[in-house]
Order: sequence, then structure tokens, then C-alpha cells
Amino acid sequence: METTRIILVRHGETDWNASGRIQGHSDTPLNAKGRIQAQRVAQRLAGEPIRALYSSDLARAFETATIIGHTLGIPVTISPQLRERQYGVWEGLTPAEIEARYPKQYAAWRNRSPDFAPPQGETRLQLLSRALTELQTIAHRHVGERVVVVTHGGLCYVLINHLLGEVDGDRREFTFGNASLHTLEMTGHRWSVLAINETAHLQVAES
Repeated sequence: METTRIILVRHGETDWNASGRIQGHSDTPLNAKGRIQAQRVAQRLAGEPIRALYSSDLARAFETATIIGHTLGIPVTISPQLRERQYGVWEGLTPAEIEARYPKQYAAWRNRSPDFAPPQGETRLQLLSRALTELQTIAHRHVGERVVVVTHGGLCYVLINHLLGEVDGDRREFTFGNASLHTLEMTGHRWSVLAINETAHLQVAES
């Protein structure tokens, strides 16, 4: 049975990343460092036999994907289903500001309740459902091939946590740096996680 390899890429840095602000569906652009990071990702992937390139439609992901696509010579296919979790009225706030304004809701968020949604936002389960459905569609479309998907840290977290077999009360701590790579494979309907938070390609950009 043939396997599809999906390389998830978290978008490059934005000013809101640098200041610790929740972005969600807010359409923030890459900053100068983020564009350099995207170029480093492109250089890292240049030796891979990439057949397709997908991206969230949010500016920070799409700009990252466009930089990658320019180097690889591959067009970008956008998908709103690859967006970050929607955080509603929390978008633009720091965690400290959220805790001060919404203390009870902040506690539910930090406890990672799967059914909790910020005001006008999404639950973790809603994010996981749309992410998993879209990635399964991409994997079945590219059986036997290697593809890149540019997306967001929150999506990477809930997806990988799920694929590794989340259990009640589990509080796995992963790092998902800007412009990090996370490699998955799908064989039939079975997922495997091969690598998490690959960042060696960024050492020059961040030195």
C-alpha cells in the first residue's frame, strides 16, 4: 500500500507572534524575520521531491507558502480549512490580558477542555475535525507523493496530539516554533508521525 508524506510547515514570524498576541483568524502579515524564515524553509525543502503545495488562506501562511513555492517552482493551493483556530474576541490580546478579562474562561482554555470555545471562537474539537478532514483529503489526492502544507501552530498541535493518541488528562507539551517542520505519513487510513518541530534550517536566520 502506497504512502503519502505530508510536511506541515508553521508560518514564519509575525509582529503579533513576537509580542505574544493571539492571532487566530486575524490576517496578520509576516515580519522581516518571518520572511527570512520562510526562505530558509524553502532552501530546506529544495532537495525534496515535492509534488504539491497547500496553504491556509491567512496572509502569514500564504506569504510563507508563496516564498516556498517560488523556490520550488510549485503553485500554492489555498484552503480556508487549514486556518488557525478561531479565537473570536480574544484575537489581538495576550494571554495575560485574557486572564485578566476572562479568568474563568482562561482557566478552561489552559486546561485544554476540548469543548471550550472563546467567545465567538472555535473549540479544539472543531479545529481538529476540519484539519483532519482536509489533510485526509489532501493525502488521498496525492497517494505515493510528498506534499507541503503551510499552516498554523494551533492546528499542528491539536492534529499531532490526536495522532499520537491523546488520552483524558494528558497535557503533552510540544514546541511548534515559527517556520518549523512536522512530518506525517498516511498509508491507507493510518497516520504516522515521523518528526516534530524540525528547526535546524533556521539556525542561520536566528543567529
